[in-house]
Order: sequence, then structure tokens, then C-alpha cells
Amino acid sequence: MIDFGLLMQRSEVALVLTNLGLDFERRSNKNGHELYFACPTDNHAEDRHKKRISIAESGKFKGLFNCWACNFKGNLVHLISHCMNISFPQAIDVLQERFGSANVDGTDALVLKLKIAKPQIEDDKPIEYFDLPDDYKLITKCHDNQSIAAREWLTTERHITPEYMDKFEIGCTMSQSIGYAIVIPIKFRGQLRSVFYAQPKKGGAKRYPKNSPQGEILFNYDSCLEARSYIMVESILDAIKIESLTLGSVHPMACFTNMISDQQLRLLKDFDNHGIMPDLDGLRGWDLVDRMIPTVGKAAWIYMCPIGKDPGDCTPEELFHAIDFGTRYCHYESDQLAGPLTVTRHKVTQVKK
Repeated sequence: MIDFGLLMQRSEVALVLTNLGLDFERRSNKNGHELYFACPTDNHAEDRHKKRISIAESGKFKGLFNCWACNFKGNLVHLISHCMNISFPQAIDVLQERFGSANVDGTDALVLKLKIAKPQIEDDKPIEYFDLPDDYKLITKCHDNQSIAAREWLTTERHITPEYMDKFEIGCTMSQSIGYAIVIPIKFRGQLRSVFYAQPKKGGAKRYPKNSPQGEILFNYDSCLEARSYIMVESILDAIKIESLTLGSVHPMACFTNMISDQQLRLLKDFDNHGIMPDLDGLRGWDLVDRMIPTVGKAAWIYMCPIGKDPGDCTPEELFHAIDFGTRYCHYESDQLAGPLTVTRHKVTQVKK
């Protein structure tokens, strides 16, 4: 009998990746080391070289991996199964034979059977607290040239008024990695869970602190949960823009990335009304809708930006139009399916014998 947990602990993660032909780099964190490598799926054909997947090299999460862009995740067996194009049981055999035996028998096998049969109770993951930068100040209270220019950018480019800069506590800092940056605290269930940094210019660099739990939380979740309604967008700045333009009559949330995670999807069960405003400026913008609909149902509202734009690129008029003319996903799907089936009727102008 194979003790799967023991198999994970005995397998050398770096050796497995090397044998699968996956180039990786090692990074340290508070739990030990993680290895980062490029996603082996076809979900990132445009930039397949980027090392988007992290896998724990040690500790209780050893052998577990996750792609931070497309939600491809699992353990070493899933990875072997995908890369070698073999079944899950076959992948277990490969891991067992090549990288570390974990056969148990006798008393150990009995203990393992009892452990497997025991109901597993998952505790809520403890909240990790983040601190704001030491030089953090509300941007509306700063009067240096850089802050004045940043406020101008937020107002004219992002359509965020000073009132909503204060409401979302948008501040400024001098970041070691990207220089002068705006700072947005990310609160979840009443606690500061992360911090978002962005250069105040179109297409500027964006950063989250190390160990930021993007896939576990949603931006503006507390406010939307109180209203029991939301419109999901990708970007934090887009969410603030929508709320600023609508003066708080619409409740937007941000999922941080177009590939919403399973944990984020579980957070949506407490809402009554579900809305989605996908990015329509690229091939993968609609992925947000495809991921959410199986969870929230086909009665969810879809708010369509003009083709070629995301909410951040839209003018206020375009955003108002998208919100005013939202449609149920089921109606949208019906139109898409029925459109090609429509019979074209030709006007008869003459009949020949």
C-alpha cells in the first residue's frame, strides 16, 4: 500500500522537475524554498517563457504547485501526468519507481487506512497581517510634485475623484523596486491582507508584497458582501473607478487576475446578485466569465465594454452604457446560439416559369 503523503515527502522536487525537462529557479520564503518554472500548459502561448508556477520544495506543502495566471495546480503526480501524458495511477507509479518508494504494510498500512477513513475537517486559514510602508501617506494630503502628478493621473486617466481616493485610502510611497508609487491597502474581512503598488502612469509597473494572498481574497469584498451584490472586474483600479463614477451605487469587486481561483469562487456563495464585467481587450479576457458561470449560474449579469477595451480604458460614457445595458448570461448565450440558426429571408421580386 502506498502512503501518498510519505511519497510526497520522500520525492526530491528539483529532481522531478529536472527529469521532466522543466527549467526552474529557486526562491526563498518564510516557509522554506519554492521553485518557479514556466507553465507547461498551452494557456500562455504568448509568453510561455515566464516562470508563473511556484511549487513548494519543502515543508507541509511540499510537492504542491500552482500557476498564478491560469490556475493550473495540483501535486507532483498531476504534474507528471500532464507532462508525460499518462494517467494519474501511471504517474503515481512513475513517482514511486523513480523518485522515492513509499510502500507501507503491517501496522503502518493499518494506520494509513484509518487515517484515510477519518473525516477531514478543514480549518479556516489564519489571516496574515500586512503593514503599510513606513512612508505611506494619503495621496490627497501630499503636495510634492510627484504626488500632484499622481493625483492628476488618478483623476484624468482613471476617473477617480479625491473623495474616493480617501475612501479607499489611496496613498503614496517610495518603493525600492519601482520607485515612486501609489499604494492601495487591500482589506478583507476587516483586516489588512495585502498592499497594491502601482506606478502612476498608463502601463506602469504593478506589484504585490511577497506572500500576498491574491488567490484567497477579493478586493472590496466587505463592502460588496454588505450589499450582497457585486460586479466582478480584474483590476483593483478598475473597481475603484467604477465605484467613483457611479458614486457608490454600484458595488465592484476585483479578483486581481483574469483567472479567478477556486478559493475566490467559494467566496461568492454568500451573494444574491452576481455580475461580471470582463476585459475585452485580449484573447483571454472572457476567461473570467467562463470560470465564474459554473459557480454563480447562468442568471448572472454580464456587462460588456466595447470590443477592444477593458474597464480601465473605457470613457465614463462607455462604462455607464455597459452598466445600463447589462444582460443575463443565459440571454447572451441564447443569442449566441440562435444567431447562426436564423433563417435569412430573401425578398421575392420576380417569378420565372
